[in-house]
Amino acid sequence: MAHDRTLTLPAVLDSLEPANALVRDQAAEAGLDPQKTYQLRLAVEELLTNVIKHGYGTARPDGQVLVDAQVSDHRVTVRLSDTAARFDPVTAPEPTDLDSPLQQRRIGQLGLYLARRAADILSYEYVNGTNETTVVVDGALATVPQGSRRKG
Repeated sequence: MAHDRTLTLPAVLDSLEPANALVRDQAAEAGLDPQKTYQLRLAVEELLTNVIKHGYGTARPDGQVLVDAQVSDHRVTVRLSDTAARFDPVTAPEPTDLDSPLQQRRIGQLGLYLARRAADILSYEYVNGTNETTVVVDGALATVPQGSRRKG
């Protein structure tokens, strides 16, 4: 049985909590285990934070993000839709300094790196001026070692 829930949130960091609550509820409905639930929450929170801080930033205080979550069998699909500047998190560069000491690392890119590793499937489309980023976590799939996730 598929079950959809949708929130329209202002593009502010205070919107992370209702988005997290939605994700937690949908993960529980899908029967995701704690690890898969964590993966889903991590991916959605990092992507949503990126849209809020970098997509809209202070230039678009009226920005909104649509968070649509669907449960089907043991799978949760979350789609984030926004009209911020066009940005594809799937093809964004990977951090090149992950092996460097923390003090020597450049700021940035780590959240997207974590989101890509946490999702079982991460996809992006730009449709009629809207960024559509989709995160899928499937409870039927075993936890895959980092670096071998499918991207769609």
